[in-house]
Amino acid sequence: MVSVLVNNMEKLEKAIRYNELLHIYGSLLSETQKDIATSYFEYDLSLSEIAEEKGISRAAVEDAVKKSMSKLDQLENSLHILENNKSIEEIIKDLDDETKEKIEKVLNNYGI
Repeated sequence: MVSVLVNNMEKLEKAIRYNELLHIYGSLLSETQKDIATSYFEYDLSLSEIAEEKGISRAAVEDAVKKSMSKLDQLENSLHILENNKSIEEIIKDLDDETKEKIEKVLNNYGI
């Protein structure tokens, strides 16, 4: 029972991470990779469901998901945007409300 819960938590954490990476770097993927990765991570569709929807093989979907994950990981390892965003969020969390609002307004203007 515990291993099932741990496995589900790991799957959820993975989905959250790749959703965040897709939000940041998704435009750098091919349209097909972005579409399939979004279906898989954001909409939680299975490989078979995506394959049926797209009219392609399950193996092709799996390959697109793996390539998308690899490219998203490479981009984050090079640019660290997600890591930096999380660091900024941690710093902002401890500020007073007025200062927090000012900083968040500036960051939103930069798309962060």
